[in-house]
Amino acid sequence: MTENNKNEKFIRWQGVAITQLSYSINLILTFSVAALGFGVSLLVSEKFNPTICQAYAYFGSLFLLLVSGAFGIWCTINRLRDFRATAKICNLKRKDEDNSELPELRELTNKLGRKTWGIFWWQIGTFSAGILILVLFVAFSSGKAHL
Repeated sequence: MTENNKNEKFIRWQGVAITQLSYSINLILTFSVAALGFGVSLLVSEKFNPTICQAYAYFGSLFLLLVSGAFGIWCTINRLRDFRATAKICNLKRKDEDNSELPELRELTNKLGRKTWGIFWWQIGTFSAGILILVLFVAFSSGKAHL
């Protein structure tokens, strides 16, 4: 396998990884907003009459889903900043000008990349907790004619 072929494979798989992370962030964001919409639609129901404990669980789940959506938006903005810095690095390399800015930009992209993954895991965690609580709320409420 030639060195050029190895580089092409790396570039191709790097592109796949970037795309998959974007899809994952957007998928969880979409699910968060959809679950939040479902949860809010329960408020409109005339049968919505949760006990105090159920109300805490219900509003807690909505809060977690809202936070998950906020993490998704923050993660997307963070990735855009990372892409912008990476594009600037490529442009500076292409121009063969003074590259004194490169180490600082590389450090920024590394920092933004690590931050993206951290935010992404928080997005998944808050979504998972929020959807679990919402599902349990609906499951335990439906048998009591409170919904």
